[in-house]
Amino acid sequence: MNKHLLTFLFGVILCVQLSAQNNFEKGYVINNDGSKVEGLIKNMDWNRSPSQIEFKQDNSASSKLLSVDVIKEFEVEGKAKYVRSEVDIDMSSDDINSLDDDEKPSFTKKTAFLKVIVEGEYTLYGYSNENVKRFFYQQEGKTEPLVFKRYMISGSNVAKNNTYMRQLQALSNCENIKASQISGLEYRESDLKDIFIKFNTCKNGDYKSFEKKTSNSFFHVSVRPGVNFSSLDLTNGKGADIFGSDFGSQTNFRIGVELEYVMPFNNNKWAIILEPTYQYFKKTEKDVPTTTILGETVANRASIKYSSIEVPIGVRYYAFLNEKSKFFFNASFIFDVPVGESEAVFERYQFAAEKIKIGSSTNFGFGVGYKYNDRFSVELNMHTKRNLFGSDSSVRTADYKNFSVILGYTLF
Repeated sequence: MNKHLLTFLFGVILCVQLSAQNNFEKGYVINNDGSKVEGLIKNMDWNRSPSQIEFKQDNSASSKLLSVDVIKEFEVEGKAKYVRSEVDIDMSSDDINSLDDDEKPSFTKKTAFLKVIVEGEYTLYGYSNENVKRFFYQQEGKTEPLVFKRYMISGSNVAKNNTYMRQLQALSNCENIKASQISGLEYRESDLKDIFIKFNTCKNGDYKSFEKKTSNSFFHVSVRPGVNFSSLDLTNGKGADIFGSDFGSQTNFRIGVELEYVMPFNNNKWAIILEPTYQYFKKTEKDVPTTTILGETVANRASIKYSSIEVPIGVRYYAFLNEKSKFFFNASFIFDVPVGESEAVFERYQFAAEKIKIGSSTNFGFGVGYKYNDRFSVELNMHTKRNLFGSDSSVRTADYKNFSVILGYTLF
């Protein structure tokens, strides 16, 4: 297992290095003096407004961090654009448990990178951090907040300050946009983006919108057959009645069905995985000779039969090499549920056989793999030691170790 562990750790280090080398994408920055510098920007698919970016002029150059204080604007070509602006941001909490009773926004003057959502005669910006998400509009060179706030009334009832609807009504000068279309808008990016596109197209104005390039589907199902390299060391120690049985290693088949949900942020690098898997350690018997007090060697026997459904629940990280190739590594918490007649049997000379049922147990799994064309994959997966007698571990142990080679085919 030590060799497997070293292989696993080497693979993780390799994946991290490759990931670090392949996150940079073509773009530009505009410095405070107005000069435009083209180069490569590390695309973090920002879910929150960044305060700095990592930039380098070409693949051979070293990267440097550029903060909001030193650049006025940056763009990852065709994917994301941010501009620096000093704006009033309502920092009132959106958490239902932390709302105040004031209808008025709690504005804070802040210099921040605003995300460009729609750019044209009518420009829509967004700002977000861990607590708030706010939107702004720009017309004739002036950036103003679109005002929305939830607040408490009558102790426990929630009211809304929907000033943003009146602001949008005032902006609209298009006969094709009805007042009911604006009054039905939610304060969210998709709704506001649609209306700003309509504002710009109404008078045949040019505009640009920035789209997140995401996978066609966030949910995937894969069939994952493979081979387990397992070992089992079993002891039964009740007082002086001690049996030690190392059943050695086996190579057995396993089959799993993996459900994967790719998180829709950070360039689809993170996923949640669930993989019900059938695996087994085929029935094995072993002679355990002992010596009586008279010096006589007598025959004893220990046997084990074990099969189960493992249910790993975990997270996966993807490190992209190019559009078709990527490495990944996983960390999972595994629930193991025995099936069939999973038990250990101790047969001591001239004594009745002692049968011990194998119970449910848990352990951890770690894997590193490669996926091609979002369809074919191969993975090396290592499990930490699992005690099959977990409920009675003070007197009995059954240490099960497992290393797997898994092939995968994604159905959809």
